Amino acid sequence: MTNYARFSNKNKIAYGIVEGEQITEISNSPLEAYSVLKETHNLNDVKLLSPVEPSKIIAIGLNYKSHLGDRPGPKSPEPFIKAPNSVIGHGDEIIIPKIALEEKVKIQPEAELAVVIGKECKSATQSNALDYVFAYTCGNDVSGRDWQRNDLQWTRAKSSDTFAPIGPWMTTNLDPTNIQVICRVNGEEKQNQNTSDLLHPLTKIIEYVSAVVTLLPGDVIMTGTPGTPGDIFPGDVVEVDISGVGVLSNPVVAEN
Repeated sequence: MTNYARFSNKNKIAYGIVEGEQITEISNSPLEAYSVLKETHNLNDVKLLSPVEPSKIIAIGLNYKSHLGDRPGPKSPEPFIKAPNSVIGHGDEIIIPKIALEEKVKIQPEAELAVVIGKECKSATQSNALDYVFAYTCGNDVSGRDWQRNDLQWTRAKSSDTFAPIGPWMTTNLDPTNIQVICRVNGEEKQNQNTSDLLHPLTKIIEYVSAVVTLLPGDVIMTGTPGTPGDIFPGDVVEVDISGVGVLSNPVVAEN
């Protein structure tokens, strides 16, 4: 198990291995061949960035039994795309758009196990799907519920700027079938469920998506959210806690 972070320090962006409160620089992205360098930093002295810069985020809707309520579950994974402009890192602000505030759009976080693809993936099978996974991280599928319900497409609801926090780093060699997913808002627990409750497991998601979409190194899959998350407002702080990874924390602010 290794924690890989992407970070900035003195106007330089680099990758490193996180051990305790220290981060040791590496020569390249961990998705490529790299060597371990001599430079080390205290975590408090660097700015953590999203651990990858995905070309796309594939998110899966209605994939926890506890999130479905009385609704029947979909027979296959239900993917949708979150655009790269929505990605932010640990500590960055979730910005509620001015128009969403004016229209009183309900904004909610969605704590999710996020999966980082390590190599080009097309037509995977459930038996080899995990061979394409490099690491796991915390994901927050921030959602504008009124737009999600009323717009013909989910672009505004799911891909508004800052609506996809990812981080604080990515962790290798976890068991995706047994990971606890927790969301807290201002320290109060709002979601808490194990990935064993997933309706469609990660292997099936990768098989289903890669049948039609080529997944590239650094692409992210968000596997779904459990339970019923609460609303968030400017001034709140949202935490996504993924067992084996860590805690992704983001303050919520109003645009301008």
